[in-house]
Amino acid sequence: MWCDSISPVVAVTMSYKLIALDIDGTIRDREQPVSQRTIEAVQRARRMGAVVTVVTGRMFQSALQAVGDLELLTPIIVFQGAVIADPLSHEVIWHQPLTEKMVGTVLTALDHWDFEIVAHCGDDVFVNRASEWGDEYGVRNGVEVRVVEDLRLIAGIGVTRLVAVGPEDAVAELADRMNTQFGSSLQIARTLPFFCEILHPNASKAKALTKLCDGLGISASDVVAFGNGLEDLPVLEWAGLGIAVSDGHPDLLPRVQRLARPLYEDGVAQVIEDLLAKEKIG
Repeated sequence: MWCDSISPVVAVTMSYKLIALDIDGTIRDREQPVSQRTIEAVQRARRMGAVVTVVTGRMFQSALQAVGDLELLTPIIVFQGAVIADPLSHEVIWHQPLTEKMVGTVLTALDHWDFEIVAHCGDDVFVNRASEWGDEYGVRNGVEVRVVEDLRLIAGIGVTRLVAVGPEDAVAELADRMNTQFGSSLQIARTLPFFCEILHPNASKAKALTKLCDGLGISASDVVAFGNGLEDLPVLEWAGLGIAVSDGHPDLLPRVQRLARPLYEDGVAQVIEDLLAKEKIG
C-alpha cells in the first residue's frame, strides 16, 4: 500500500489540482517545524499550478505559525472545519459557530465534571479558570487566554469550539458519554488524549473542504488529501486520492486508499515528488 505504487489510482485522472494537508502528525509534529523537503515539494507543486491548503484542527493563528514556511496563498481550513480563512488578509470566509443554545447545553452537561474548559471564539480564547496549562497554551499559540469563570456569559458571541481538558481516562469517558447523549446533534472529537472538542455538527473538515473546492471550481476527483487521524477520514474518503501517513492512527490505516511513508521519513513530500515526476499534479 505504499504510495510508490499508487499508479492504479493515479491513472484515472489527468492531474490533481488541489493538495489538502493535515498538519500535526502528517507534515510536522508538535515539536519540530515542517521539514525543508516538504516545503520544497509543496513549492514545486504550486509552481506546477496546484492549489495547496491545510485542513487542521488548529486555531487560525496557530495554523499560520505551524506552516508559515509553506507561504500558503489559498484559504485554509481550521478548527476541524468550523472556519475557512485567508492566510494573507486573515479574513474569515466562512464560520460555523456553535449556537448560543448549544453552548449552554454543553456547559450544563459539563457542570458535573471537573474539567478545564476552553472556549474559542475565533482566535479569542477563554477558559473557566486560571491554570499553568492555560498560560502555556496561550504562549504556544501566540494568543491571550482570558479567564471567564461562567462561560455562559460569552455563549452569544460566536463560540467556534469548546474543549474539555483533563486526564486521559476522564476525557475518554466524557467523549463516550457526550456522543451517547448528543449523537449527531453535535460534533464530538477527541483529537488528543486529553482533549474533548465540541463543535457544531456542520463543522467538519470534509464539509469545509467541499465548500472551498466548490468556490475554486475544483471537484473531489481533482483533490489529493493527506492525514493521520480518524478526524481526517471523511476528507480522505471524499478526495480523489486519500492518503494516510503509515504512522497514523491504527484504525485509520486500513480505511484509506493508500499509505505514505511515516512522518519522520517525509512521507507526504515523497508522494508529492512522485506525483510531480509522473506529471500528475497541476
